[in-house]
Amino acid sequence: MRYFLKKSKIKKGVYLQIYESHYIPGKGTRNSCYKSIGYLDDLIKGGQVNPIADIKREINLLNESLDQSKEQQIGTISAKKNVGYFLVKAMIDKLDVDETMNLMTSNRQFQYKMSDFVRAMIYAQIVNPGSKLSAVENVIPNIYDCPTFSYQQILDGIEYIGEDYQKYIELFNHQIDIVYPRDSSVAFFDCTNYYFEIDLPKEDKQKGPSKENFKGPIISQALLLDANQIPIGMEMFPGNESEKPYIRKSIESLKERFDISSRIVQVADKGLNCARNIYAAVKEARDGYIFSKSTHGKNLDEAEKKWVLLDNEENIWHDVNDSEGTLLYRYKEAIDTFSYHCYLSKDDEKETIFRVKEKRIVTYNPSLAKKQRAEIEKQVEKAKMTMSIKQISREDYGDSVKYVNFEAKDKEGRNIKINPELNVDKINEDLSYAGYNLLVTSETAKSATEIYSVYHGLWRIEECFRIMKTYLEARPVFLQKRESIYGHFLICYLSLTIIRLLELKVFKDEITVDKLISFMRNYEMTPGRDGTYISNASASKTYVKIKEVLGLSKLGNLYPRKKDLDNLLKTEI
Repeated sequence: MRYFLKKSKIKKGVYLQIYESHYIPGKGTRNSCYKSIGYLDDLIKGGQVNPIADIKREINLLNESLDQSKEQQIGTISAKKNVGYFLVKAMIDKLDVDETMNLMTSNRQFQYKMSDFVRAMIYAQIVNPGSKLSAVENVIPNIYDCPTFSYQQILDGIEYIGEDYQKYIELFNHQIDIVYPRDSSVAFFDCTNYYFEIDLPKEDKQKGPSKENFKGPIISQALLLDANQIPIGMEMFPGNESEKPYIRKSIESLKERFDISSRIVQVADKGLNCARNIYAAVKEARDGYIFSKSTHGKNLDEAEKKWVLLDNEENIWHDVNDSEGTLLYRYKEAIDTFSYHCYLSKDDEKETIFRVKEKRIVTYNPSLAKKQRAEIEKQVEKAKMTMSIKQISREDYGDSVKYVNFEAKDKEGRNIKINPELNVDKINEDLSYAGYNLLVTSETAKSATEIYSVYHGLWRIEECFRIMKTYLEARPVFLQKRESIYGHFLICYLSLTIIRLLELKVFKDEITVDKLISFMRNYEMTPGRDGTYISNASASKTYVKIKEVLGLSKLGNLYPRKKDLDNLLKTEI
């Protein structure tokens, strides 16, 4: 294996990545992304004088480290064994999914138990995420007492579980509900997407609006959390499809699969807020909703826009402070009946008009205001800089294009093209609404602070996406078949679910995700000469908390024996 620099020329500029090259016997060389660096221009603007030289130095160090490792371990697997995965194993043991998982595959002639395969893939994804080839060569063999698989077995297994990935989600949900009864009175929903290292769209890998401004093919993911903010559903769909219908599809699927007849309050941000979703919630599903809405977008009439900013005797603001008296946010509220209209299906020729009694809550957050104003000023400066360049296209403005006028009206009201100039009205409008957020909800009986608190829980779903994209390295994706891609994301989803259960149910939200993952990845054992192992455990707060909560008196002993490690893998939580 060797590392090298890959430079990709795309519309936005030169994109830099560190790639790793593997030789597969009988198949030749295969390349995969080890680390994405970013756009060359962005790195230079960020202060790097010669980014390419810096990256090449990093690559040289990686290759030198690789050479040293090979010299020390010629023909052997790394001496160190990861044991920190015992927490993941303990949670899967508690959920008791093995027997059912193996019965699900009893009609296939696999040379291994499917439960062992899924477990190994989850362990690898959490302990050291990477390509499936890396999992075979470098990760699974270095996990203490973990079953090993060939590269072809992993490819076949991933494709198989991806063929019907919803069944595995259903299995885990069923067992989670037994151990940690679900609260489905509230469902948090959001979508994201993932990019691929391919040029042309194929199957579900389609070009669409990327969350990371990536211009190539992407695939989208809808994620659903329960009231306790534990993942309860996932849906994969093509990258060029709108995400709005998937909240309806996910809620319907959830109710059908688990025979839920109770009312669910759907919580989502403004990207999912549309008349069709409101109709589905209150008219079709008899559910409730808490959605955010743009404070000054085109879907809000002028009277409502003015109400957001009003501060008088009829529009009283209430302050919410922390224990030291510092302002956290302000809010005001109003209840009224609002009219909506939408097409219920693509085949409808006439819109359906309906009315809903809603509570509307507008909040002002000073910290958010500061952040948004800084972002607006940054975009304005970018627009000014771009405008100074001659023969520049509209696309080159990026997100700052909203602050630039390319047309004006003449005396007769006709549009005429002009040289690009700043849209001062738009800039001032956005600055005046910085820090404000509007919530619309069917839950008129709940207080404004209750609704704000529930809505604020959406940060967990945003964190879930961050965990999958950073710690679990769910993207970029190098698999090609739809089923294999779905299998990959199933493993990422199950890994995320296990981590959340450990964080929120076992350790009661007292150990953050990053510290939990860091412990699991770094708790390793090196075989000693006298039949014992040498532990690298350090008495960090995380380690002490795990030892205390699980009652593991020997956790962290310097010279554990094989019997001690075997007992550690039998830990019950």
